[in-house]
Amino acid sequence: MRPVEPEGISITVMPGTGEMFEIPAVTSNGRATILFIEAVPGGALDAFVGVKGPDAFAERMLGIVEEHLPEIAGRIDSAKFALIDDNAYLLTAVTPTVRRPYFMHNGTLILGCGDSVFLADPITGQGCNTASYAAEQLYETLLAHADADWDESIGSEYWNRTQPYIKAVTEWTNAMTQPLPGHIAELLMQAAADQNTADRIAHWFEDPTQAYRSFFEQHNSQPFPR
Repeated sequence: MRPVEPEGISITVMPGTGEMFEIPAVTSNGRATILFIEAVPGGALDAFVGVKGPDAFAERMLGIVEEHLPEIAGRIDSAKFALIDDNAYLLTAVTPTVRRPYFMHNGTLILGCGDSVFLADPITGQGCNTASYAAEQLYETLLAHADADWDESIGSEYWNRTQPYIKAVTEWTNAMTQPLPGHIAELLMQAAADQNTADRIAHWFEDPTQAYRSFFEQHNSQPFPR
């Protein structure tokens, strides 16, 4: 398939249904475009259940693109469309979950961080950010209480440290699987013509608390000045 122009990572969003990433890659078998679908369960893009084997996977992917993503389909030579090798596909399902990251077991404090307790939908790519943030907060909590008994109060403090960030990540991520709020759609249109706005939106993925504020706290006014 012909890549997007200019070449780079492209995202096509279908609110309430899912999204398609196109990712240029170099593999041991040559250049390829990775087609990566994030499907909302039960939606039109959630169509791979029961698909087995590389040929069936490629056929289903092509069918989905031709039916639902015509701009992408227009860049595909369907006669030559195939996986770059027989192992070049992956199917997985994720159930987003946020658990309390501490409990006591036989008098011992058990603490967790990262995806073991904070598992967000990968649509905004926040797994590594969340894990590293939680690890930092865990380190700061334990350092502050290095000489104290590690009891349930330590776990509670750790949770209180991480909870605002986790709330921001999960609520922003959940919002991205639904139709975008009007003020966010307007902001994206502004970004198409203004590099400063585009840069600030890109920074959401580094600091999701900014995305949360733009989605939920600044909707009555323009988030970024022109």
